[in-house]
Parts: sequence; C-alpha cells; structure tokens
Amino acid sequence: MQKVKASMVLGLGFIVSSLIVSYTFFATRLATGKYVQVKGLSERELDATVGIWTVQFEVLGNDINEVSVEIKNQTEILVSFLYENGFTAQNIVYGIPELEHLGRYRSESAFKYGSKMTVTVDTPNVLLLYETVQKSKDLIKKGVQLTRCWHGLKFLFTKLNDIKPSMIQEATLNAKKVADQIASDANVRLGALHNATQGGFTITDTHIPTKKQVRVVMHMTYGLQ
Repeated sequence: MQKVKASMVLGLGFIVSSLIVSYTFFATRLATGKYVQVKGLSERELDATVGIWTVQFEVLGNDINEVSVEIKNQTEILVSFLYENGFTAQNIVYGIPELEHLGRYRSESAFKYGSKMTVTVDTPNVLLLYETVQKSKDLIKKGVQLTRCWHGLKFLFTKLNDIKPSMIQEATLNAKKVADQIASDANVRLGALHNATQGGFTITDTHIPTKKQVRVVMHMTYGLQ
C-alpha cells in the first residue's frame, strides 16, 4: 500500500512539474512575442569642413639640368597663383621632385628625362579652394603642365563629433514615433524600451562637391501591452 501511495505522489509531482514547465514555456513565448522592432533615421546635408587639392605637374626634356630648372619655375608659378587667390604658406605642402630616366624604361619616348612634382593645398576655406580649382586653366596658360587637377581634389567633413549627440537624439525620437504609430494601429499600448542599438555614422558625397551627407540609424525594440 505504501508503494502505491509513493507511486501516486511521484506521479502527481511529475504532472505538476510538467505543468509548471509548460506554463513557463508558454509565458516566455507570450512575453517574447509582445514586442516591436523599429528603426529611426537622422540624415543631414552639411558643408565640407576641409578641402584638399593635390596638384601634380611634370616636365620632359633631354637635359637633366634644364628639366630641374623648369620644375622649379613651374612650382613658383603655381605657388604665386595660389597666393594671388588668397592662400598662405600654411596651406601649402611641397612634395619632392621625382626624376625619371625615360630612355631607360621607355625607348619610344622622344625625351630622355622626365620630372614630376606635387604640391598639396590643405584649407578649411572650402569655397575658396573650389573657386580656385575652377581657374586652374590659367595655370596651363602660364606653362604649368598639369597631370592631375580634378582627380586630386577632395572635400572632407571633420566635425562629426560636434553633431553626433543631436543626430542620435533625432534618430531615437524618430524610432519612437514609428513604434507609437505601430502600437496605435494595432490598438495596443507601447511598453518599455527593451533594447537600443546605434548603427555606424556614414558620410557620403552629394551632387554638390562641397556638400556631404551624414546619416545614422537607431535600432529600437519596445514592448507592447
């Protein structure tokens, strides 16, 4: 008789345990199912803060001394052009002339020597740089043999840290608006925030060379009641 009672108690305990496990599983599924995942976007078109123009030019000739002198002359013409357009010595970085013996590697070349020189302009005055590049044809008229002009021009946005807080806030509010709308459409109440993940900031070009597009997305998970 005691063995029968023990078996009944053991069986009843097993049934109760199974019910608890089943209820826990059901409650977990119910709880995890009551949420909504949304995204919030913040996007701005901003002026570039730094302009960099890498100007490269070259001289060809059969006398190494003449080539060296001409590279120096063209460098002076370029620098004078930059000064005339409002740049200072602090904006100008000089490269090192690269001399090449053309006959050694290019037998078809009509010249024995070639020399390339690079001068870089770095300035926060983005509009001034852009306007100056438009006048680069004047350099060609003055004898500067440009090999890179527009390809050496780039504009950067370097003040991302200044706008990060406000953009994150805007993206967060936009995500909350989407969640509120979803909850309203579903005829339920929006609950607490369960999780938030910030995507990386991206800076891309626009159709205007001196403008940049800055973008960030927030991923938010809210409970529903």
